[in-house]
Amino acid sequence: MQHNSAVITASVFAMLLAGVVSGGVAGLVLGSVLASQIAVAFICAFIGAVLALVIGNAILGRDAEFAIPSGVMIWNVIIALWLGALAGHELSVDLRDPPATLVGALSGVLAAVLIGSFVITIYTLRNRLSVPKS
Repeated sequence: MQHNSAVITASVFAMLLAGVVSGGVAGLVLGSVLASQIAVAFICAFIGAVLALVIGNAILGRDAEFAIPSGVMIWNVIIALWLGALAGHELSVDLRDPPATLVGALSGVLAAVLIGSFVITIYTLRNRLSVPKS
């Protein structure tokens, strides 16, 4: 069990790091192109959520048991996109004139948190169901 908790911790850290970095970089790039901060927040949250999902699947998906049902995955990405974008935008708007990098980083990391909890839940449930009862 200790090995699984180390892998889960590493995957969560990698997903959060990917969310904040990809959201910040996307916000930096999109900040000069798009005038709407909410559009920047949605795009950054989408990038953060998808990248976190890919990284979580790459780290935890080494087991053949880990496969995410596509319908469930799509709905979780949509929920993470909306919640991450809106929360990231609202948290950053509390500042007078937030830079697009901050809007993107907050949106990306919040979406990555939601996707991370989804991936860890699926991984844990799959491992519990695949363990034979003694």
